[in-house]
Amino acid sequence: MHPKPHGRIWAYIGTLVGGLASLAANIAHCYVPPTDAPAGWSPEVGAVISAMFWPVALFIAVEILARTPWPTGGWWLLARFGGLLPVALVAAVVSYRHLSSLLRHYGEDPLTTVAGPAAVDGLMVMAAAALLASGARRQPKPIEPPAPTSTAPEPMPATEIPVEPLPRAINGAIPSGVVR
Repeated sequence: MHPKPHGRIWAYIGTLVGGLASLAANIAHCYVPPTDAPAGWSPEVGAVISAMFWPVALFIAVEILARTPWPTGGWWLLARFGGLLPVALVAAVVSYRHLSSLLRHYGEDPLTTVAGPAAVDGLMVMAAAALLASGARRQPKPIEPPAPTSTAPEPMPATEIPVEPLPRAINGAIPSGVVR
């Protein structure tokens, strides 16, 4: 059964929308002034750049995971998920905290500040899982060698192969240089 291409397209749309929402929230969070900020405060450039890193790193990690035809074996499994989990966990925690704090700053109720960020992370997890699932089914099947055909000529029986006698010297000995 082949995956419907529309499902894979929606998985990419979900990844893109979730990534953009996370990116926007992380950047917007940088512009929330601290409680003791002086007038005219603005975020440092480094804070904005580092806020952008988390969703971008997660997106790249998911793409590597979904698009690489990984070999089988325990070490490859460890490399694949051992590399993704730290990126995904750190990015999820940081992005969740930024979005939750941003929602709290905008005056949202406590339930929304706790549950809202989970929708963004859940969308990205669901989209990544859909990409992995649809990619696994799209793996090409190994090509089997063609079956032998019977169009080759039949070999001649050994009795019908003409055999040349070895050259012999006058005394019956085989001259030197003649290979048996």
